[in-house]
Amino acid sequence: MKNLLKRAMVVLLACLFVIPMTACGKKNKDPYYEPIDPDRTQLFVFNYAGGYGSDWLREVKKRFEIKHANFELNGKTGVQVYINPQKTKASGVAPNVLGGRDEVYFVEYAYYYELKSQGIFADITDAVTTTLEGETATIESKMTKEQREFFGVEENGETHYYGIPHYAGYHGLVYNVELFDSKGYYLIANPEINEDAPEETPIENFFVYAPGDVKSAGPNGQPGDYDDGLPATYDEFFLLCEYIAQANQIPVLWNGDAADEYLDGLCAALATDYEGLKQMSLNYTLNGEATSLGRIENNEFVKDEQATQINASNGYELARQAGKYYALQFAEKLINYLDGRCHNSNAFNTAYSHMDAQDDFLYAGHDGETVETAMLLEGIWWQSEATQTFSDMELDIGSEFAKKQRKFAFMPLPHATENEVGNKITLYDHIYSLCFMKGDIAPEKRDLAIDFIKFCNTDKSLIEFTQITDTPKALNYTMTNTQKEQMSPFGRSVVEMKERADIVYPISTNSLYLNNQSNFAKTFMTKVNGTEIQYCGKKFFDDKLPMKDYFEGLYNYRYGNWSTLN
Repeated sequence: MKNLLKRAMVVLLACLFVIPMTACGKKNKDPYYEPIDPDRTQLFVFNYAGGYGSDWLREVKKRFEIKHANFELNGKTGVQVYINPQKTKASGVAPNVLGGRDEVYFVEYAYYYELKSQGIFADITDAVTTTLEGETATIESKMTKEQREFFGVEENGETHYYGIPHYAGYHGLVYNVELFDSKGYYLIANPEINEDAPEETPIENFFVYAPGDVKSAGPNGQPGDYDDGLPATYDEFFLLCEYIAQANQIPVLWNGDAADEYLDGLCAALATDYEGLKQMSLNYTLNGEATSLGRIENNEFVKDEQATQINASNGYELARQAGKYYALQFAEKLINYLDGRCHNSNAFNTAYSHMDAQDDFLYAGHDGETVETAMLLEGIWWQSEATQTFSDMELDIGSEFAKKQRKFAFMPLPHATENEVGNKITLYDHIYSLCFMKGDIAPEKRDLAIDFIKFCNTDKSLIEFTQITDTPKALNYTMTNTQKEQMSPFGRSVVEMKERADIVYPISTNSLYLNNQSNFAKTFMTKVNGTEIQYCGKKFFDDKLPMKDYFEGLYNYRYGNWSTLN
């Protein structure tokens, strides 16, 4: 973090001059730590405190404790929601659920049916299907048809729920609106092209440079709205990168520690946006007609002449989807184009963390040393994760650097070709978030936990979560413009993109999928020359593996692996 040494010195000096009984390190390191109150009943809540943090849960805690101030159990009055903020994903939590202290869980990367088979879930059907306090809705009514079918388990002719979706998680590109505005990094509607030699047209002719210039219609093809001037196609995107690089600025920044995972997330987002809801969902439902399959011929993607009927016996054919080809093509170019000047120099340095990248993105152009940066490859949770950096900048530089004052936005992805311009946005929610109650909760506390789960999913709580984290929950609810105004510009852009979009949740009730959910999460797993490779990033960067080999290897892996699924 910027100014780290300066802050360390301030803390050190403070420690030297305070009286011994208040010496540094004596207090609990968690600023939100509270002791267990022996006079109240505890509800122990585990929260994966990664990018989304726990501030949203602390606000729920305050209101829930007020609501249950007169709750009586075993001679105690009142409720204490005791939060256990950890950074252990669902697979690591599962072995300790039964017999453990925590009773309600909020986790991510939770493969629902694999966890259910371990017997760690309690039935929470009444929390999901009964009306929420002060509303006419239920949690079930806020779920999509696909979510209801997936989370609702048929048992003895009845539907039972053992978990529900938690927060939404989309990967993509964040753009610095302030920099775009000041530098004119928007495509112009009618560029002046040298008709005699189009290839010699100065690059600046394609971008706005005067107050009266009209921006292009953007990815949605509709002029006069939110995405005007943003790159509509991959070609326009890389023209923009070239323009930014010529100004000695960084087009796209990402962290080196998890470069493979982040680039994989971008590829999944690009493939999903290309394929759309129906075609991308085939990867999980394994039931329908695939219309975008093809092969590489003469270094170009050529679609099959006939659609292919997909079922559980031939789902491996979906490795040949056009969206996956174009996503890998985009990633390869992003990594290698302009001799690597499309991205930051630390993009594959494993010592360069996601927090380092966020700091550099925020401080760029404002600390006298960090190169100005146009876009950040990240998940929508990044602002919540970078809360401390926003606070530091506000304190060190000025109030205009507070989170709600900075102008960033979630970029609608460009399209592979002009033919796709105007297609509806399709987002990919890859994070497998889950809320559940432990299977061996004490019977006398079950109703309290059920009420807490319902309380967390009222519209009031969903909106509060969104305002605090600048991200949406993975449920359907609406926000007024007044409610959105309490968010940062970036948070509003995410919520409004969700409102415009179809969303692919990688879930299905197909038995082959249910029995192998974690395997299906490996969208870009490939097999090249007999070697299995999970991620494209370092293979494109270090080994210069041809994209053609990587794409064709997707089919090699899926076809060879398919017979091992059960």
